[in-house]
Amino acid sequence: MKRFGLEGCESFIPGLKSSIDKLVDLGFTDIIIGMPHRGRMNVLTNVVRKPLEVIFNEFQGKKVIDHKDEENVWGNSGDVKYHLGCSYQRAYENGKEVRITLLPNPSHLEAVDPVLQGRVRSEQHYLGD
Repeated sequence: MKRFGLEGCESFIPGLKSSIDKLVDLGFTDIIIGMPHRGRMNVLTNVVRKPLEVIFNEFQGKKVIDHKDEENVWGNSGDVKYHLGCSYQRAYENGKEVRITLLPNPSHLEAVDPVLQGRVRSEQHYLGD
């Protein structure tokens, strides 16, 4: 239960959301997040805005596509369902938009750093920056 909670990190979610808002004000259009277990479910639901229906269905081995259940799509993925990532395109009232991505956490070894670095570098190369 501890590895899913934010005990001692209660300000993490509002701080992360505030940081994202500031980055958008500065002109950022893509934010990629890599993180371990602790607080991951809270970030998925409250920051990246992955619907709870989708999360619960993934835990049951289903995937929701256009409000249709598809059995066993995730059932044989070989990984824990809260390791899966998600992206969300957020629009602001001022017309700015940001794509927030929480990368999959590939293992229980907390090896998300090289995955994050590879993703960011590949997007920079693709965009020509």
